[in-house]
Amino acid sequence: MTETKLHLHGKPVEGFVELHEHISPVSTYMKVFGALLVLTALTYAVSYMSLGPASLPVAMIVAVAKASLVCMFFMHLKYDERYHVFIFLSTLIFVGIFFTFTIFDLSSRTKLQEVQGTFFLKDFDREPEAPPPMPVEAHGEGEAAPAEH
Repeated sequence: MTETKLHLHGKPVEGFVELHEHISPVSTYMKVFGALLVLTALTYAVSYMSLGPASLPVAMIVAVAKASLVCMFFMHLKYDERYHVFIFLSTLIFVGIFFTFTIFDLSSRTKLQEVQGTFFLKDFDREPEAPPPMPVEAHGEGEAAPAEH
């Protein structure tokens, strides 16, 4: 515990003691670490399962659970003021909205190009077709051309 000088309205505050304590005990961090290891193993296992169209939502649910644990315990949002949690979550929501608009734009781009008749490159990565071979004239191979006199 250290004495610090704190001024309130220009006057020093007497007897103010600044404490630097960890909010959570080490056992809590070890439990969170264990949960993160289990969720990471689950992510690895899900990647080898053939879940079909459900594989992406399952992977996203596991990723959100891992991110929530990190944010709540390692970033101390669980013990922080609710205002900071509100700011953090609203930032995530707006980022999600912006990604959604981007996905809508990418999925509708080909429809707009068909309607507008704009030019876009089709089969850009395909090799160009080779021109047909030119016919080879057979002179000069063994027979001499008639000489003009």
